[in-house]
Amino acid sequence: MRRAKSRGGPIKEEFGDEPLNRSNRDQNVATQTDPNQPIEFDFNPFDKADRKCLLCDLGIKLDYKNARLLQQFISSFSGRVYDRHITGLCSKQHDALIKTIKMSRYAGYMPPLTKEPKYLKDPKLFDPLKPIRPHSYDG
Repeated sequence: MRRAKSRGGPIKEEFGDEPLNRSNRDQNVATQTDPNQPIEFDFNPFDKADRKCLLCDLGIKLDYKNARLLQQFISSFSGRVYDRHITGLCSKQHDALIKTIKMSRYAGYMPPLTKEPKYLKDPKLFDPLKPIRPHSYDG
């Protein structure tokens, strides 16, 4: 049986010419002296990631002329703006979003009560059926 020749690349530079086996893989995951001892990680793998506001984290500025972005935060059924617990926005950005959507509707860039059908196939920024945070009124 013939083996294909490796061309190099980042894997070869990181691990060398040796084939990847259990001993090489364990060296890269964590260094331990006794195999019977538990592996110690630098981080807790069970910690949840910090929730960050999408607009603040990416540095996106809201503009009333950018109807495509604003339509992402509007329900396709009712035309209402999704709440903060669904979108994951901070209160400052959510208030700015509502003002920007009102301005965009007043200027005629967005329809007043519905979502434009041409924006229905855009990628979703969040899932409205799976809120990021629990609602404040849920008991």
